Amino acid sequence: MHKRNIYIGLGLLIAAAIVAFFVWDRHQTSQLQNATLSQIGGATRALRAAMAPAANAHAISASAVQVDQDLTALRHSGTTRIRALAAGADGYLVTAREVLRRQAAMRELRSRIAAEIVAFRDHLARNRSAANWTAEAVRLKNQLEQNFREHQRTVEAHTRIADSFPDARKALAALVAEDQLIGVTEISALREAALAAAKTLATEMETLRGPAPR
Repeated sequence: MHKRNIYIGLGLLIAAAIVAFFVWDRHQTSQLQNATLSQIGGATRALRAAMAPAANAHAISASAVQVDQDLTALRHSGTTRIRALAAGADGYLVTAREVLRRQAAMRELRSRIAAEIVAFRDHLARNRSAANWTAEAVRLKNQLEQNFREHQRTVEAHTRIADSFPDARKALAALVAEDQLIGVTEISALREAALAAAKTLATEMETLRGPAPR
């Protein structure tokens, strides 16, 4: 009888340990899932904030840094419990980070180019008899053209990445609430806004181009 009680006690301890393990495992899985969903939601909010006309390059760049930190945390969190969600989140965060980086770069470049256009036009209105007028005009124009080309390259990269977003989104569509993901139409609007701004800038650049100053 004594041995029987010991065996029963051991059995109960083992059963309790198994139950405790499954409760702990479920809790860990829930915590990991919630953290990943929070990271996805954060990336989505950052993308939507970047769409605001008043958004500035510094704030968007800071958002890109945050998404990158979330991506690093995700990759170091041991995601075997939520393999499908983690894989989809990884692609979504990478795509969001790269869109945000280009958004910040485009806004910074447009601001810089706008200032350089003012400086170039101001220089053209000055007395052309100055000894260094031509050299300075060439320097300002070359600097302007260089930044304009960089802006064009950034817009092209932004367009390619934005075009890949539907695939990144699709991987999460069945796993995440709809409002936690950036909409296809929203990404399209972000893409088209960048292209429209680039077209406006290209038109303005054309008005500045002409025969080299003499």
